[in-house]
Amino acid sequence: MVGSPGIGMLEFAAAIAKEWIETGNLVIFVTVDLLPSDLLEVMSSFGVTKKGQEHNLRIIDYHSSLLGSFEDPVICQGIETRKCSDLEGIMFNISALASESERPVKIVVHSLSTLFLYNQANVVLKFFQISSSRIRNDFGAAIFTVNEGVHDDRTVNHLMAIADGVVELKFDEELNRRIRIRNMRGCITSSKWIPFEIRRM
Repeated sequence: MVGSPGIGMLEFAAAIAKEWIETGNLVIFVTVDLLPSDLLEVMSSFGVTKKGQEHNLRIIDYHSSLLGSFEDPVICQGIETRKCSDLEGIMFNISALASESERPVKIVVHSLSTLFLYNQANVVLKFFQISSSRIRNDFGAAIFTVNEGVHDDRTVNHLMAIADGVVELKFDEELNRRIRIRNMRGCITSSKWIPFEIRRM
């Protein structure tokens, strides 16, 4: 998922996570840009963390390591949270959580752009290629978010080439939100931009 700054990629991903959770999937959310408590505040506004849904959501907290916190796994508002401080730790924890679950697993990584700030570009590209392939083959599906305008064209094109599909979000000239499916492997898609809104429950 590629979007302009402030377009609402986190909120859009939270809405998708809500649908996944309500259909019985285990959702693993990797927080790179925000703390677990901030994520849960956003998700609760979409009804994601209502009572009885806690067992369908897990959080892998990478962001805290950027702030210098390396504590053991904790429970945040009833949600199991595992902390990690490197790219290998993200995939290790995804694998561990997936192996503990007998249900389909869906993953959200928000966002790859921050990983590029703290790691070499070729390392993040390799992480994306390996992790997306393994998730596809062994676990289920994943959404990775990327901020538009902060990476060179070559990097973005490389990410798009690896991904099974690309969803783009942008503001039009009048600052209305627009979305389109740029491509989706194996599907016929339209390049038409359509309006969307973000509404809290």
